Amino acid sequence: MKADLTFFFLLVFSAAAFAGWAWPDIAKIMPVYVAALPGLILVLVQLYRDATGWEARRSGGDGGIDMDETYEVKLEKNTERQRTLAFFAWLTGGALGIWLLGIVISLPLLIFLYALVEGKEKWLTSLIMAACAYALVWGLFEYMLETRWPPGILFG
Repeated sequence: MKADLTFFFLLVFSAAAFAGWAWPDIAKIMPVYVAALPGLILVLVQLYRDATGWEARRSGGDGGIDMDETYEVKLEKNTERQRTLAFFAWLTGGALGIWLLGIVISLPLLIFLYALVEGKEKWLTSLIMAACAYALVWGLFEYMLETRWPPGILFG
């Protein structure tokens, strides 16, 4: 059964690479170079592992994968409620921030505040994380790909 799935993915990634290979370079970046070729490499690695019995040798001969032990953690209802409310508060705050300020401002701000408050990170670490988020949202999308995000209702 496992080999069937591997061969299915081999067929899918090979077809995607073959179909997109003649496209112009700009059109084949994502489908061919980012998805099909790495997927094809991973499928070939999996075929090698299946053919050589790599997992069986590694795990002691039974062919299975060693997994961590599972256990069940019971939390108090109050702790569960607090964590659930905190999650939805961050989610709601992020959505409202994006609606009011736009994603270019809100996402780095949300990451900064979340790292500082929930992650208990230092100010500098939080600022670096926010700057990286801003560089990704603005630098990649707005500057390089020329995708303009909506500005939010306060700036629109």
